[in-house]
Amino acid sequence: MDGVIVVNKPEGMTSHDVVVQVRRITGERSAGHTGTLDPDATGVLVVCMGRATRLSRFMMDMPKEYDAEIVFGISTDTADASGRVVAKSESFELPKEAVFSAFQRFVGHIDQVPPMVSAVRYRGRHLYELAREGLTVEREPRRVTIYRIEPISSADWPESVTLDSRGQVCVTCSKGTYIRTLCEDICKSLGVDGHMGTLERTMSSGFRLEEAYTLEELSQAAESGQLATCVRPLVEGVRGMPKRSVSEDEAARVGHGARIRADEGEIAHASGSGDYVALLRADGSLAAVGELRLVDGCKWIQPRVVF
Repeated sequence: MDGVIVVNKPEGMTSHDVVVQVRRITGERSAGHTGTLDPDATGVLVVCMGRATRLSRFMMDMPKEYDAEIVFGISTDTADASGRVVAKSESFELPKEAVFSAFQRFVGHIDQVPPMVSAVRYRGRHLYELAREGLTVEREPRRVTIYRIEPISSADWPESVTLDSRGQVCVTCSKGTYIRTLCEDICKSLGVDGHMGTLERTMSSGFRLEEAYTLEELSQAAESGQLATCVRPLVEGVRGMPKRSVSEDEAARVGHGARIRADEGEIAHASGSGDYVALLRADGSLAAVGELRLVDGCKWIQPRVVF
C-alpha cells in the first residue's frame, strides 16, 4: 500500500507504537512516521507507507504547529507534567501582557539545549537512556526557528500570572524544536520557574489535525472495506513544495535519473539552488522529487527520488 495516513495520536502511546498499529491495520509492513511525538503528547502523526516512505526526509523538514500549555512557577526534572517537581517560585505576580511580550523574544532563530529526556544521541546512547540512569551530561545548543508564538485566546489567560497559573499558546516552528524547552525558557526569561503542561500537535508535514484519523476510526474503516478512503496519494506528501508539470518524455528521462530544465513560471516559489521541486505527470501523479541546481547560469532539476 503506497500513500500517507494522518493519525491523531492518543495520549500514552509512543510514535513507534502508533506506526506498529498502522502496520497491523493496513497490512503494510513498510511504514514510518515523519516526526516523533512524546508519549504524553497528542495530535498529528503522519505515517508514510510503501513507496511514500521515500518522501519522509522531505516531509520532516516542513514547519510544525503545536498547542501547548505553559505552567508558571513550577519546574520539573523533565520540563513537562510527567516529571518530578524540582523547584517552585513561591511569590510572584506578572501581568499577562508582560508574558505575551516575552513570547516575541523567542520568535526567529534561537538556540535550544536539548532536554535530557530527548532522543538526541550522546556517545552512541540516547539522552533519555542516560536520564533513566540519573545521569546528566553537557549538551550542545541547537539552532531552531520559531515562526510564531501567541496565546490561543487572550481572554482565557488570567489577568495576573502567579504560582501554578496556566495559559495556552500556539507555536509554529521548525523541525527539531523542543516545545517543553521553549516553555521552560520563556518562564526563565520572566525570572520564574515553569514547565510545559499538555501538548497537542495541530500540524505536521503540511497536514492539519482536522484531517487526522484516530486509530479506532482506521480500524473501523478497514473492517468495513473503506480503508482506501483514509490513505492519501503520494502527491499529498509534497504539499507546500514548488511543483513543475512534466511531459511523458520528461517523466521517462527523470525516471532514468536525467536532469531537466527548470520552468521558471511553474517553480516561482523556489528560492534558489538546493530547493526541492515536485515533478507531476499530466494526470497529477507524482513522477519524482528533484533538486533545483544552477549549472552554467541555467536552472536545472536533478531528480533525487523517482516514482
